[in-house]
Amino acid sequence: MVTRAEHRRSTLLRLSDAAVELFEERHPDRPTAEEIADRAGVSRRTVFRYVETKEDLAFIRPTLWLEIFDRAVAEVADTPIRDRILHGAHQISLDIDADPEPVRRGLLVASRSPGMAGRYGAVNRRWVERIATEIAGPDPDADTAFRAHVLGSAVMGVIDAALAEWVEDPRGRPLVDLVDRGLDHLAPILHD
Repeated sequence: MVTRAEHRRSTLLRLSDAAVELFEERHPDRPTAEEIADRAGVSRRTVFRYVETKEDLAFIRPTLWLEIFDRAVAEVADTPIRDRILHGAHQISLDIDADPEPVRRGLLVASRSPGMAGRYGAVNRRWVERIATEIAGPDPDADTAFRAHVLGSAVMGVIDAALAEWVEDPRGRPLVDLVDRGLDHLAPILHD
C-alpha cells in the first residue's frame, strides 16, 4: 500500500515533469495550470494544493531535497557540523546522479526564463534558512545566527555553482564529485 507521503511525492514529481515538458515546448509563462494538471493526470486544484504558482513546479525536486537533507543530517546527528552538512549535500547529490535528466531539464528551463529567477530565489532562501538552522543549533544568539546565515549562504553558493557547472558539463561528471569538491573549499570555515 502506498503511504500518504509516497503518494504526495509521486504527485509532485508528475506535476514537475509535466510542467517542465510544457515549459520546454513553450515559454515558461505560456502553459496554463490546467494544461499542466491535464498532462500530469491530476486536477487543477491539486496543482495549487502543493504550490503557489505554476512556475514553482519547476523547483519541486529542490524542495523535496529538503527531506533527503533532513534524513541524512539525522543519520549523523552526533557528528560535527561540517560532517552533517557534507553528508546531507552528498546524499542529495547521489539522489540527483541516480536520475539526472529531470533535474538537468528543470534547471535549464529555469535558467532560460528571467521570470523564474524569483521562484528559484525563494527555494534557495528556504535552503539557506534550513542550513543556517542546522549550523546555528538551538537558541542561537544574534552573532551565532548571523554567522550561521553567512555560512548557509556560502554552502548554497557552492551547491549552486556545482549545479551550474554540472548542467552545462559535456563530460557528464557526477554532481556528487562537484559538490564534494566545492564543499571542501569551505571546510576551513565550517566548524562547530
